[in-house]
Amino acid sequence: MGETPFESFFHGRPGRGVPRGAHRLPLERTFRCRATLRGPAVAPMARYEEFVRLHEAISAPPRVHGRRLWLCGLGTALIAGALMFAGVGIFRGLLGIQVPAFVGEGLDAEAAALAYAVCSSTATLQATALLHVLLAVSERPVKAFLWIGVTAVTLVTLLPFTLRVPVEAALATSALDLAGGSLIVGLLAGVARACVEWPEPPPSPYRRRGAA
Repeated sequence: MGETPFESFFHGRPGRGVPRGAHRLPLERTFRCRATLRGPAVAPMARYEEFVRLHEAISAPPRVHGRRLWLCGLGTALIAGALMFAGVGIFRGLLGIQVPAFVGEGLDAEAAALAYAVCSSTATLQATALLHVLLAVSERPVKAFLWIGVTAVTLVTLLPFTLRVPVEAALATSALDLAGGSLIVGLLAGVARACVEWPEPPPSPYRRRGAA
């Protein structure tokens, strides 16, 4: 005859060398209700559908408007090129300072200004490509771009002081590089925020507390 929950040795009979009443349970614990043997109630999957949708919306990658980004990058390149052209023309043509410092005195002001404008525009387009890559693969693209941009601007600003040129030429070139680099990095960082569209989380079916 099988044992029942009402028997004293429901959890097994005592072995050899064990006192006869060692495995006996207290009176109030000898009865086990059948309802307690059931597992915990499993919530229906419909209760978790809202959490699944919210997780999918948060983990979804942002949408990058590439056309808008490159149009803004092209505009930034034109602005940076015009700034460098005007700066080199003023320093080299009017003030007679050898700007940029790495260009010799044999080159006239217009050619030097055009060369520096082309270099700054090219650097802006390269920065736009870097920003596009960061927007596609990085979790915090704007922050990463700012760190890279600040590092690059710092190096370009300090570069003229490593050349054997007059002090005024190094100072003017450094100031021009700092102004142009800060303009490029700042404008592209602002463009990045306007060219990224983050997915919105689905509306919650539950009302907030205190809502009408």
